[in-house]
Amino acid sequence: FGSRYECAVQSAKLPRTPPRSSSSSAMAKSKNHTGNNQVYKNHRNGIKKTRRPKKMSMQGMNCKFVRNQAFAKRGMNCTPEEKETRLAAQKEAQKKMEEKKVQERAIRLKELEAEKEAPKSKK
Repeated sequence: FGSRYECAVQSAKLPRTPPRSSSSSAMAKSKNHTGNNQVYKNHRNGIKKTRRPKKMSMQGMNCKFVRNQAFAKRGMNCTPEEKETRLAAQKEAQKKMEEKKVQERAIRLKELEAEKEAPKSKK
């Protein structure tokens, strides 16, 4: 009688642990993919490389651009003298633009100085 009572008291003192899980839930999860049969499947109809076009398709492009591209590929056929005259004309145009910018800057600076002096004269 006494021994049973002692066992009950001891079991009440021990912390309760959850029951052990079954062996099926402790197993590893199954694979999502396997390489089995893949080689056979790939070779059954022959392994085909993806078709890569050699040049970009012109379909859907602006027709003016496509037409101009042909001329651009060939390049301009001009003599060295023509090239020199063209370059000289470009340099002259650049000089004119720079001179114009300098003049505009000078005018703007004068305007700003005039604005600064105007409030002083009012006071």
